[in-house]
Amino acid sequence: MLFRGSILASALLLGGACSHGSSSGDPDGSIGDATPDARGPDGTIEDFSRVYCHTGTTLYRLDTTTLQPIRIGDFSDTGAQSITDIAIDKDDLMYGITLDRVYAIDETDGTTTLLTDFQNGLPNFTSLSFVPVDLSVPDGAEKLVAATDDGSVYEINRNTGGATLIGAYGTAADGTIASSGDIVAVRNFGIVATVTIGLPFSNPDYLAQIDPTTWEATPLGIGTGYDRIFGLAFWRGKIYGFVDLEANGGAIIELNPTTGAATVVNQGPERWYGAGVTTNAPVVD
Repeated sequence: MLFRGSILASALLLGGACSHGSSSGDPDGSIGDATPDARGPDGTIEDFSRVYCHTGTTLYRLDTTTLQPIRIGDFSDTGAQSITDIAIDKDDLMYGITLDRVYAIDETDGTTTLLTDFQNGLPNFTSLSFVPVDLSVPDGAEKLVAATDDGSVYEINRNTGGATLIGAYGTAADGTIASSGDIVAVRNFGIVATVTIGLPFSNPDYLAQIDPTTWEATPLGIGTGYDRIFGLAFWRGKIYGFVDLEANGGAIIELNPTTGAATVVNQGPERWYGAGVTTNAPVVD
């Protein structure tokens, strides 16, 4: 696996896809109609999927019935850098990060608004999610957290760009557990992340359960069979991973919540950089 941070360092662009951080040459497709009125097979307003995924330059919504990505629109005003991950809070407010900035994102059209720059000296974040302070409280407080490619976990201040170290994924028998792409938290479900263990970085990613107190990761099973799972989302009991397949585009996979095994549900030209879902996503169908 090539960590996004290492590619960033060498290319001054966020890595993980062929040019994670470049606003040009991204192989985005134009799939479907993303307007909220186009409910389609997702049915009623309550069932309308709020699973979002993105390439470096373009926001999509995943139709969780057809498992097709629906193009919403291009990100705006991010300069030469790409949006590297997104997070959505309980009020359906979307935020995104680049290498050095925090943005608010309009989920209806992908328009971005700069909120703040990251403070100097912060590491490269590869995962972003809102996390309920108490996962059992429906309308409780939340915090914005990000993980790095060395497994450190930080709380992010979206207003100042500051970050406070709050934990780490820890170690396993084969080495350090590092963030390989994303983290997602849903009330009454828990916290999961995609991680890699030890070296080489091209080893398959694991789905891992995350302890909300210590942030230690417990990898599941023997691995997903994929690396570069840069996006992770949850909807009605199902966990979805979004994979960058480099020259082969990207894949959407369903991850078994017990074993971490992956099943491909969609493959196309979009090279996925990240994903996000509201912390109030429905847990059961």
